This record gives sequence, C-alpha cells and structure tokens, in this order.
Amino acid sequence: MEGKNAKKYVIHLLAAVAVILLAAMLAVILVDPFFHYHKPWFGLQPVQSKKEFQVNGAIDHLDYDALLLGSSVTVNINTNAYDEAFGCHTLKACANAADPCTLCYFIDRAYQHQSLDYVFWGLDCGTLFDEVLEDPTSGQVLYLRDNNPFNDIEYLWNIDVLLKEVPNMIALSYLHDYDAGDAYEFTKYNSYNIETVLDFYQPEGEILPMKDPANAEEMANVSANVALIEQIVQAHPRTQFKFHLSLFSILWWDIHYRKGDVEQYLAAWEYAVKTLDAYDNVTFYTGVFNEPAYLMNLDLYCDYAHTDYETNQLQALSVIEGNRVITKDTVASELEQLRRQVYGFEERLAANDGNWEFLYEYVE
Repeated sequence: MEGKNAKKYVIHLLAAVAVILLAAMLAVILVDPFFHYHKPWFGLQPVQSKKEFQVNGAIDHLDYDALLLGSSVTVNINTNAYDEAFGCHTLKACANAADPCTLCYFIDRAYQHQSLDYVFWGLDCGTLFDEVLEDPTSGQVLYLRDNNPFNDIEYLWNIDVLLKEVPNMIALSYLHDYDAGDAYEFTKYNSYNIETVLDFYQPEGEILPMKDPANAEEMANVSANVALIEQIVQAHPRTQFKFHLSLFSILWWDIHYRKGDVEQYLAAWEYAVKTLDAYDNVTFYTGVFNEPAYLMNLDLYCDYAHTDYETNQLQALSVIEGNRVITKDTVASELEQLRRQVYGFEERLAANDGNWEFLYEYVE
C-alpha cells in the first residue's frame, strides 16, 4: 500500500507541476507583454517599457504607419505630437546608442508588415562612426529575434516575465491611463539639475589634437552608415523621412573636444545632410541642437546627454513647425554656430582655471 501511495503522490505532484507550467505558459501567451506572438487582446494596452525586449515584437504586431527612430536621446519624445500634426500613428523603434545599421534593420522589418507614411529620425552624430555589422541583430535577445519556437521556453517560463511584465501590462492597461506616446520614456526616473550633471564629470588628462575630418580611413564608417540610410530612402520614395540633429550638452561636447573628435563629428553630420538632402522625400531640421539656452543650461540634463521631458518635446516641435530646416546649403552655417560655442566654452573654462561656476550664468 505504501508503494501505491508513493506512486500516486508522485503522479499527483507531476500533474500539479504540469498544470502550473501550463498555466504560466498560457498567461504569457495570452498577455504577451513583449508582443512576441500578437498585439494586445482583451482591452490590454500596448504597454512599452522594455525596448530591449519589445521593439521587434511591436514592429511585427502593433498598428502604425510611422516610425520614430533614434538612440536614447530620442526615445523620450512623446510621439502624440507627431500623430496630431501629421495625422499618423507613430511607433517608437529606438535603442540605446542605436547605430544606423540597427535603425535601418528596424525600418526593413517594419516594411515587411506595414507601409510607412513617415519616418522621424533623431540623428546622433556619434553613432555614425559605429561599424556596420553583417548581423545588426547580434546584440538582441535570441529568442525574440529568431523563428525558432523551441527557445521560446526562455520567454514562456521566464519568472521575470510572468511575475513582473505580465502584471505590469495588466496594471498599466486597466488601472492607469497609459499613454503609448510615452513608450520607453525614462525622464521621470531622473533628477535634472546642474549639480547632478557636474557630479558625473571630472575632466582629466591632456587635451588631444583634433582629428582630421578629411582622413578617409577614419571617416569610412560614416560613409558606410550614411550609404545604408541612403539605400532605405531610395527604396521608399513615398515615405517622408524627417530628421532632426540630436541635442547634447556642452559637457558631452567637451568630452569629445578633449578626445579630439569634434571636427569629425561635425563633418559626419555635414556629410549626412549633404548626401541625403538630394532626395525629395528627406528633410532635415535643427531641433535645438545648437541653441545656447539648451546646449549650456545643465539644469535641463540628468547627465551629459539626456534632457528633461519638455526639452525632448522641443526636438519634435522643430519638425512639426518646420521653421528650422537644414539643407546642403545651410548645414555648414548651422554647424559653425555649434562649433563657436564648443570652442568658446573651452576658452572660457581655461580662463576660469577649471572652475565650473560660470555655467550658472546660463541658468535662468
């Protein structure tokens, strides 16, 4: 009898484990917080808070006819502004330090599922120097980027997905007013003031000589990345590509001044504008990338590069209002305005013996 009871206990235990595993799998499949299988059902909202895990699924399954592309300095833009101005439905396809290779992959993937009326693109000059990879998905989570159903076990029975992401999607859908325009937004988690930014920054070492932007070898990646974007633009003449130049603080520029990168970075932007401006479906906008009130005012930043919510919206406003267009004929003068501020800042910093107090002059 004891043997039979033990056998029955084992059977009941295995059955209970199977039921639990099945229930967990069904919960993940039905809610599908990473949009791996489908768009939201049951009145759930497309809650997007984990771009490293959700962008591919969102591209495959959500509804949209426009994309917002860029790195982390673009992701905090609320896309509702674009939707209201242009009558579109914009999906964010951003990634931290996203290079053009990755962003072009997002566009190609989107065109497999949708036609796009607009692509809004925050052009980060630093990423233009990234190497063009043969496989732009190599850094992505494997089970979310391939078509192998067997490794989905990492998603279907993932404790974090089941106990964090599934409840989070349900709570934000039913208990809060979720705003899809703020997908992946992180400004609410940071402090924005000059003291916080300066705590990050301690300039050390000698200032290196400025690198030559005419050096074809060092600028090779720029040419390759711009060529990738150009291919996308050529392939989709009915899509309007609206670029803005990304805003970085004067301290971000100071870092690259000390590394000798400034002239190459400005040359990369100039090359991109002059190359892509030749196409009727491309327009470049300044954003506020070279305006002292935003470049110098560190109370708008949480670190060297990332600005507060309101300043992010100004980047979108530049595109919407269309009053600061950059062309192949005006890009040099726009970049010269930034150049003067970067070099002038270095002279001012040297004159103050490294005392950063003069930056408070820019805080109103």
